[in-house]
Amino acid sequence: MYYLRQINLPSGSDRQFPFSLKSLKELGTMSFDSPITVFVGENGSGKSTLLKALAIKLNFPAIGSTDLESDETLDGVKNFGEQIITQWNEKAYRGFFFRAEDYFGFVKRLQNMDSEMQGDIVDFEKRLSGTGLKLAVGSILGQKEALRKKYGDLTEVSHGEGFLKVLEGRLQAEGIYLIDEPEAALSPQRQLALFSLIKNLAENHSCQFIIATHSPILMTLPNATIFQFGEQIQKVNYEDTEHFTILKNFLNNPDAFLRHL
Repeated sequence: MYYLRQINLPSGSDRQFPFSLKSLKELGTMSFDSPITVFVGENGSGKSTLLKALAIKLNFPAIGSTDLESDETLDGVKNFGEQIITQWNEKAYRGFFFRAEDYFGFVKRLQNMDSEMQGDIVDFEKRLSGTGLKLAVGSILGQKEALRKKYGDLTEVSHGEGFLKVLEGRLQAEGIYLIDEPEAALSPQRQLALFSLIKNLAENHSCQFIIATHSPILMTLPNATIFQFGEQIQKVNYEDTEHFTILKNFLNNPDAFLRHL
């Protein structure tokens, strides 16, 4: 099962962001014909912009230091996102939006939550006693333990390990997940681990993924629909992406590239 079937985008002035991006100005409609959709393209081509706007429209939680409505970095696409029209195969109510750069904000958010819960325990110990104190403190400790089991201690692992732990802890069956450039945090081996996680959830647990990426590894996810952003947005095969072509040619003859640099 995949849920979101199609989006229709608004139109606006060529001088107004994000309509100043040629790819979004010309798009109009985008259909999602598989459980995994991959946005690829050069920096500034609009792929992350569209993903952010879609996150605003779907109004799912954001994994980061703040919620979408409070995130000032999204101000430029909020109006655009709110005007997107969505069509569904079946409405989904579970999902999230996660950008690679938001990981450290999320770690800080967890630390703040832990500090607040510890403060609540201190407050309870001052005001309560007996069974009331035991129940109140027990509830807080239970929440702290649940977070520990879900994520571990993210301050004790590398960026890539922690990023993958967060995804493993948050991804659930029957949801839509918007993920922006996860490869920024991940080694090739960790990208393969994420590849396996996404493949399993899409094939066996009714999940839909929309991913903006530069990773040739993630572009090969089975049966993924790939949209390449450029002068316009085109549906392409993996072998026809600029990323595949450049990487293949470079690995086949790196000296030729170096001579031109």
